[in-house]
Amino acid sequence: FELTNLGANIRRMKERAEHIAQIQAVPATTAQGTAARFEDVPQDNRVRLFFPGKPAAGVRDELKRRGFRWTPSLVCWQAYRNNWSILAARSLAGLP
Repeated sequence: FELTNLGANIRRMKERAEHIAQIQAVPATTAQGTAARFEDVPQDNRVRLFFPGKPAAGVRDELKRRGFRWTPSLVCWQAYRNNWSILAARSLAGLP
């Protein structure tokens, strides 16, 4: 029973390792928007927004609604990196 589907699991893990290696090779990007600085950090699997001060209550609510959380250690708002969070961060930062 323990050997069931072993070949498929090995293949899946090798593909996952290759995918992670490809992501680690992508460089981090930073862009300054009208409202905040945007950082895309594939190595940490995070998207970060650095505001110059405390954002307005409506902006904070929108950040939370879109999956961003305040990170005191980095003094920024961050979310897991995916297409949705990248588009949301670029929009909230004031980037095209």
